[in-house]
Amino acid sequence: MSGVDVRADGATRVVTLRWQEKKNSLGPQEARAITAAIDSVRADPDARALVLTGEGAFCSGGDLRTFAELSAALTVDEVRTRVYGDIQPMVLRLRDIPIPTIAAVDGPAVGLGMDLALACDMRFIGPAGWLQQGWGRAGLIAATAGSWFVEQARPGLLWDLLADQPRLDGAACERLRLGQPGEPDALSAALARGQALAKVPSDTMAAYLDLNRRQRWPEPDYFDRCSAYQAGFIGSERFRVLAGSLLSGSKG
Repeated sequence: MSGVDVRADGATRVVTLRWQEKKNSLGPQEARAITAAIDSVRADPDARALVLTGEGAFCSGGDLRTFAELSAALTVDEVRTRVYGDIQPMVLRLRDIPIPTIAAVDGPAVGLGMDLALACDMRFIGPAGWLQQGWGRAGLIAATAGSWFVEQARPGLLWDLLADQPRLDGAACERLRLGQPGEPDALSAALARGQALAKVPSDTMAAYLDLNRRQRWPEPDYFDRCSAYQAGFIGSERFRVLAGSLLSGSKG
């Protein structure tokens, strides 16, 4: 699976994003590769925890260049099918896998990257890690339930993140109930947590996960509404202009 590595660390499986040349920004193709990696962990009878991490960046967000190209070439309905037909299933795999999922954020997690981290059951943010809402700058919404998870953590927090776009380090994430600092780095903390949780009987853990996720995750129609809104935004000329501006500003 190009760009994704899966390795074993005891009973924990570490899924690492390795698109370093694009800071692990994700389009439909990358989403399919991550989905396949998560599915491979689910099929592993010896896996007791999944750690999601990235080299360099955790995930710098959606691949704006790819999104802009699809925006110019496809209808809104085609954008909804091509983009969120792959990206939402990637996130939903984290909801459905019957082992605990832990995000190890040792670099930026922006937009889709923040959503992906929040979709995990737990998050550790290392000294070089941070989260940022990101979507609003491109005229987009968090269409993979990021806004939902933020509001679950602290009602009203979304508006602060949307207005100010702060970078949330480990201490800020702990204060806002979005995650906790990882020392000496997020990956080490996540692996230690996975090792500890592996001691819980698998059927007991599955029950904890089922009950917790039923409270934490939105209903399926939420994702349908998100993809409908987002397809319209991505398919617009306004998005193509904003994406071009953001991509120009990020060069170098």
